[in-house]
Amino acid sequence: MTVAHSQPASGTKYPTSAGTSSGNATRFGQAAKAEAKYLANSVSKLSMLDFWAGFGLIFIGITTAFFAMPVGTVVVMVLVLYNLTKPAKIENTYNGLFFTILLLAIGWALFETLTFNSFPVEYAIRRAVRMAVVVLLALQIAQKKIDIRSLLFGVAFGLLVNVIGFYAGIAPDNYGGTLTGWLNDKNQSGLYYALFGFLFVAMVRKTSHRLVAIAITAGMLWLTGSRTSLAAYAFAVLWLYFSYRLNLFGKAVLAYLFYLGVNYLEDNFARAGAFADRLGSDLLRQRIDEGMYRMIDVVPWYGGGLGTAQVPLQDRYFYFHNSYMTLVQEAGWLYMIVIVSLMISAAFIWKQPRAQRIVIAEAAMVIIIITSQRLGEVILTVPWAIVVGLALLYLNPDKDLDASDSGHHEPGAMQKVQSSDEKPEPQNGKLIEQEAPVSVPPQETPKKPTTSKSFDVSSIRQRARKI
Repeated sequence: MTVAHSQPASGTKYPTSAGTSSGNATRFGQAAKAEAKYLANSVSKLSMLDFWAGFGLIFIGITTAFFAMPVGTVVVMVLVLYNLTKPAKIENTYNGLFFTILLLAIGWALFETLTFNSFPVEYAIRRAVRMAVVVLLALQIAQKKIDIRSLLFGVAFGLLVNVIGFYAGIAPDNYGGTLTGWLNDKNQSGLYYALFGFLFVAMVRKTSHRLVAIAITAGMLWLTGSRTSLAAYAFAVLWLYFSYRLNLFGKAVLAYLFYLGVNYLEDNFARAGAFADRLGSDLLRQRIDEGMYRMIDVVPWYGGGLGTAQVPLQDRYFYFHNSYMTLVQEAGWLYMIVIVSLMISAAFIWKQPRAQRIVIAEAAMVIIIITSQRLGEVILTVPWAIVVGLALLYLNPDKDLDASDSGHHEPGAMQKVQSSDEKPEPQNGKLIEQEAPVSVPPQETPKKPTTSKSFDVSSIRQRARKI
């Protein structure tokens, strides 16, 4: 039997919602699969030893029985001692220059502490050990004995765990609800979330991931309540995206504008909005600063000794809230000038052997420079060492760096497809890359004459220009 079906009138449109929904679901599934594959591939490239060492840094506020050193310092000590048995993967003349001068300066500080100042020997030895750990950490990052990306991702994971532990009531809460956790200090918490949050953002490779990372890290930083660290984080992001086109003079002008901006924010918005209740803490900090400058005015030219950067106030001792003045108090003005000049030279002045400079370490050093104005323990600490090591690492040619060192893609890890009339983005310090489409045709990875896994950025630029 034949069944007649009614036919739609001419010009009638069929509904397309079912097909559209099916297509969207397919694309979503493909995107999710690609993301999962990308993340799994990224994790597989991490060095687990360096990753878990980075994770251990969040316990920097928990003291151990080993020379009363924090857990984070002990973790770094074990890491650098283990890496002493490994050969350096890369080396350059800047490493020797930097660490020779740095060790001479630290040696002088230790000598004047024990010779010219009455100071307990055991405390001086403890300080010397901690500074030796810091120096070795920076050196091993510069020599690629430590995988910087794995270390930074480990710290980022640890900071996320710290947030969860803090609000779950597992981690300590010693500052009235302000995010500290196992970092155990408000200022230190602000520094860690600003610096390592920024470095995590800079090392993320995909643009969409980077935007999500900025939102998450900025949110966690806000929870620390550190105004100085918030300003430093914001200026570091601006430096990352705008300084790569500037020469040294232009960067000096930009740095001066940042300096004016920080002072303006501090003078006009220090107690605005969510920070309106900071009057009491600001008055205490003002008294600490007054005592600090009185001590600086009478300190000998050789300094007062390591560990003396503390102000007696209300039957308690408060650390200086200025890392530059901490260096002056401990070993004199020349000591401070030498160390600050070294770190600025490594990050901003010494030439990188590439067409366009990678500015990740510069932007991270912006955080160090800004926070050092208002925090007492920044320079010659583990965060400082990581930034210095990264800056020295970038002084090597591109052929000595892997993609992961500077946030670029590993060859073959993610394929990018561009139309023939579309120019590829320059691989510069800005480090912003377009995301690849979900469906990407397989591309053969060009064979290399050697088996080296290094990532030659300059050669890729040359090939891209020929397209």
